[in-house]
Amino acid sequence: MKLRVRIFLISAAIVAMLFLADCGHYNCGVTFGSSSSCTSSGSGFGTSTGPTSSTGAFVFVADAAGTGTTGTIDGYVLDSGLSTFGPTSSYTPPTTPLADSGVGMVVAQKQFLYTAFPSTSQIFGWTISSTGSLTPISGTPLAAPFVAFMASGFGTQKIITNPAGTLLFFADTFQDKIYVYKIGSSGTLTAASGSPFSVPFSPGNLATDGLGKYLYITETFSNHTGSEVGAYGIGSGGSLTAVPGSPFSFPMWQVQGEPSGKYLVGTTGNSAAAGFSGLDDDNLYVFGITQTGANAGAIAEVSGSPFATEFSPLDLAVQSNTNGNLVYTFGINDQSLAFNDVEGYAIGSGGTLSLAAGSPFSNAAVGDLGALDQSGSFLFVYGGVFNINTDTITYQMGAFDVGSGGTLSEPTSTLTLTSGGFFAVTDPQ
Repeated sequence: MKLRVRIFLISAAIVAMLFLADCGHYNCGVTFGSSSSCTSSGSGFGTSTGPTSSTGAFVFVADAAGTGTTGTIDGYVLDSGLSTFGPTSSYTPPTTPLADSGVGMVVAQKQFLYTAFPSTSQIFGWTISSTGSLTPISGTPLAAPFVAFMASGFGTQKIITNPAGTLLFFADTFQDKIYVYKIGSSGTLTAASGSPFSVPFSPGNLATDGLGKYLYITETFSNHTGSEVGAYGIGSGGSLTAVPGSPFSFPMWQVQGEPSGKYLVGTTGNSAAAGFSGLDDDNLYVFGITQTGANAGAIAEVSGSPFATEFSPLDLAVQSNTNGNLVYTFGINDQSLAFNDVEGYAIGSGGTLSLAAGSPFSNAAVGDLGALDQSGSFLFVYGGVFNINTDTITYQMGAFDVGSGGTLSEPTSTLTLTSGGFFAVTDPQ
């Protein structure tokens, strides 16, 4: 079987075409000589005690292929009681612009789903029902001309919310601006006073600290690397004020906050795989956040950072639940032939990282992107497989149970998705 990897970018251009490129803005694909699938040999989730239905999480994916004339948002549900993962029952996919996978997707308050489409310069929003169905939020799709410019540049976290889900942030890479919206009680969006806010470089990936006090912005490049991190205090109405000393000269591709609000975990995004920087950086970086004083919000590496990893981390998932302290990393190997095993780490006292029980996890090597639900109980790993014989890409997602110490149990099965695009995960209300 001949193997090779096609690294590809799924991005909607202004002309509303689906592009395949050689940079990991969105996803990576492992090439197989024939179509393949992955299934587990285990019995499913460790929390299952019998055939009792129990919704664990909902997953939404932007389907750029859609139904022929429009795109859609596809819905999936994890049933942790029955140990099943598949399409949501009685689900009607809402329509979206054709051939446009969006520039990001995020859930707020477990109630609202937001995404943006460059081809039409619009922000879409839906309320999420207790069964996983979607209903358009009043006033959406919302005209947002700046979204057209978000198709330029690279990043997997160009749209985020604060932990409380009351603010929505957009990174406008082309115009060096951050747009902020307030999220109303019914999900409606209102521009924050002073928005957009200018920043001194092209913003790529966004993150907040775990308490939602500060917004952190990485400057990112097309080879999946970064150069510095901007830090901004977040006002009650969504205003942004630069932290003294910002931007900070740390070459991060991506950073994420953990729930205590004390630390950021980051990766440079370097990788020897095709389409990336050409050099591995097998490390995770941890930054302490100054908590008080004139420099509150400033960041500095903690003692012991960087912390060695087995593989170069391209993407991160950090537990956001109270007392959550786990970090998972994802990527592809140097030969561009396979997804790396997922690695897990626990954040300890002083921001130190220690290997999670059972890490690395070969059973979770099904993608190069990952996301945790709000409870921190389930990890979803996402990737694309390119078939050299049919010149097609098959998208797949595995659902994993996060056990004591960070162990990952085998998935119910690796689910084949209808199409690929940005995705978001949420617990039920």
